[in-house]
Parts: sequence; structure tokens; C-alpha cells
Amino acid sequence: MTQINKIPFHSPEGQQLLQESSAFQTLLTRLFKKQENNTFCGVQSSALLLSAQHFGAKFPDVTSQKDCNLESPPYVEGNMFSYTETSAAMDEAKVDAEGCTMEQVYNLFKQHGRNVKMYHADTVTVDEFRSLAIKALSHQDSSWGIIANYDEVELQQDLRVPLHVSFKDIRQINPFQPIGHFSPLGAYHAETDRFLLLDVWYEAQEVWVKTQDLFRTMQNIDGDSQKYRGFIILES
Repeated sequence: MTQINKIPFHSPEGQQLLQESSAFQTLLTRLFKKQENNTFCGVQSSALLLSAQHFGAKFPDVTSQKDCNLESPPYVEGNMFSYTETSAAMDEAKVDAEGCTMEQVYNLFKQHGRNVKMYHADTVTVDEFRSLAIKALSHQDSSWGIIANYDEVELQQDLRVPLHVSFKDIRQINPFQPIGHFSPLGAYHAETDRFLLLDVWYEAQEVWVKTQDLFRTMQNIDGDSQKYRGFIILES
């Protein structure tokens, strides 16, 4: 498996990329927290976008977002299923056992009354993905947001899998290994063509990843839905 060139967000270079970003969301980046439940990556990613959108309505001025009070976000992983809207979109026990599909995350936003669009990777090009993601991230009040659904092993974000083990070998060892993952994007750096992946998996780093690398890892089929992975865009 060829090593993917990624830049850790918390490195000096990663912080410099954030300063130079052409599209970024300060509120989402400040609210970011790792998932607590192994299978709740979709739930946690959704909670982050919903809370960022909530605070964006209170603090739309980007100059105030670095220091504004973000205590007590209304949506967090631990309270998402206290909302009847979430339970209408997905069954908590089943998500706890198996995780969720992109369709279920899409329905979660719909049940919460949000405007949302879903794109499977076989229906768009990498250039269309880049354009749509930049458009979402350009809303600095976090009224829009984007969640990527990708293969965490192929992107080399699952640190339990060594680099010398190929994707094909992983499938031969355990064809049912859960490799799908959800995480929000937080920024885009135009000069290097990298997105900031706010990876919610607690063993993974937040990283700057090339657009082509991220898009490639969306181009595989979810074994549960039998559809391609892709991305979800929350709109205002």
C-alpha cells in the first residue's frame, strides 16, 4: 500500500495551511470532538454540523468566532438520540451494533428539518466534488457544511492496519470488516488542493488530504446499502 501524503492539522505546516485557506469554518473547527462510540461516526459528524450551524446563526461575523462562547452545544453525540427526529431516521441499537449508511445520515438531517443533498461518488467527478465542497465550506457562518463518507483503511486513517497490508489482503482476511467512515471537512487550501479532514475516529489524526486521494477513497461500495460512498452537504 503506497503511503498517502497527508499533513497533520496540528503540525506547524498544518496550522499554516489553515491560515492560508481560501475556505474555512472556524466554528466547526473549534467545536470538533472525537466520537466516543466506535460506531457513531455518522452520528457525531452530524451533531458537529448541526451545532456549528446553530452557533453560526448566533455568531455570523467571522471576526467574533475565534473567541465567542461555544459552551453547551445543543447537539452532541451523547444526546442525539434524545431527539425524536434522530430516532425517526435511524435505530439507536442498530447503529450501535452496525453503524449507519449515508442514506441514514441524509435522513437524519431531513428529519431535523434541514436542507441537505447527498452525492454518491459514482455520480460526480472529482472536480464536481471539489467545487461543491468549496462552496459549502465558503459559508463561514457554518450555515452550510459537508460530511465525507469514505474508506478509512484506504485513506490510511485506521492506525490498526499497517501500511504493508494491502486493501485486497484486508478484504481476504475479513471481507466484512467495517471500513466505512464519516467525518466532516473543515477547510480547503487552494494552492495545495487539500481539504482539512476533521476525522472523528479517536485513534486518527485530523489531517490535510489531497482532493484526489479523498475522492478516490469514496469510490467503493457500502456493503450495507450496496451503493457507492460519497458525501453529504448540509445547506441553510
